[in-house]
Amino acid sequence: MIRSLSIRFSDGETLTWVPGFSQQGTLQWSRLSLKEPPDWVRLETFKCPACTLSQIDNPICPVAAVLAEFGHELANRDSFENVRVVVEEDDGREQVFREVPLQQVASELVRLAVFQSGCPVGRRIKLAMVRLRPFPQRDEILKALAIFFALRQQSGGGGGEQQKGVMAALHEVFGCLAKRLEHAGGRGDAYLNGLVIVDSLSLLFGLTAPELIQKTIDECRFW
Repeated sequence: MIRSLSIRFSDGETLTWVPGFSQQGTLQWSRLSLKEPPDWVRLETFKCPACTLSQIDNPICPVAAVLAEFGHELANRDSFENVRVVVEEDDGREQVFREVPLQQVASELVRLAVFQSGCPVGRRIKLAMVRLRPFPQRDEILKALAIFFALRQQSGGGGGEQQKGVMAALHEVFGCLAKRLEHAGGRGDAYLNGLVIVDSLSLLFGLTAPELIQKTIDECRFW
């Protein structure tokens, strides 16, 4: 789990994010920074069709709230700007990523926000994401999803139709989030391009899921 994430931009500016997690491992935002949340962060603004959160108990979208903590800093940044990223994990390990396109950093922030916040859709496949290392490769994400759904299928937790339903709801989350970010202001495209990266992976998995899941099941039988 990430303890801190620092981004050093080419102009020398450094941005450090220290995420807060509940005892259950749910990513939380700094409520102090959202005393007057912008409209695009409010739950009812472009609320996802599958969202089960109540506006009374959750006036703020948990995904948008996490992204809003970086909102001003990334709003005017270009997606292909190369940055240096330092990630410190709970076990004390430190990883350094050099010359990383900012859109890749944004995609990692989106992934964390969707799958490890209080988003009821992302939470349905949270277990597939939490064991991945920071900045996982495309094949690692697809493999993690395949293992998750293969285990559910083998344990009688739902087959292909349930998997399709989950991925369709997830695609809607990304679509609604894109609408939110379009209203976040700024001339930059880092967040939107980062969102496209994660959404494209979810769509790719949806198209290849039967083959990936069956391959995973066959590999487990071999083991």
